[in-house]
Amino acid sequence: MKRIEQILTTSLLLLATMLVNPAFSQTEEPAIKAPAIGGYSPVSYFTKNIAEIGSPEFAVEHNGVIYHLMSADQIKVFEENPDKYRPKYKSCPYSLTLGKVLPLDPTNFKIVGGNLLLFHLSDDENALLLWNDSDVSEAELTRRADANLFLVEF
Repeated sequence: MKRIEQILTTSLLLLATMLVNPAFSQTEEPAIKAPAIGGYSPVSYFTKNIAEIGSPEFAVEHNGVIYHLMSADQIKVFEENPDKYRPKYKSCPYSLTLGKVLPLDPTNFKIVGGNLLLFHLSDDENALLLWNDSDVSEAELTRRADANLFLVEF
C-alpha cells in the first residue's frame, strides 16, 4: 500500500508541475509578431511613392513576416509578387557601403532598380541625402552595400 501511495504522490506532483510550468503547457498562445517596416505598407512606396502606415485589418504574411497594407486591393497587388515589395536591406544601404549597420527609418526611402531602399534618418545624419549626393553611381553604391550584407543577418 505504501508503494501505491508513493506512486500516486509522485504522479500528482508531476501533474502539478506540468500544469504550473509553461514549458509543459499545450495551450500556450503564440507571440504576436510586430509588422515589418514599422507597419508601413510596402505597396504604397511603389504605387503612391509615399510612406504610408498600413492597417492590421489588411495584414498579410509572407515567409514568416507580417506586412500591413492599406486595402484589399493592395493585398491583391502584394500577393502577385510579394518579393518585389520587400525592402532590399534590413539596414541602411548607405551605411552598409561604409561597412556600418544603422537602423532604418521607413519614411526615408527611395526605389532604385525596382528595389525598395530604406535609409537611416537621425538628427545627425540623413543617409538618403548622402546616398543621393555621392560621387559614386547608384549601381556602385548598391554593389558596395551588397558586398557588406554579411554584416546584417538576413
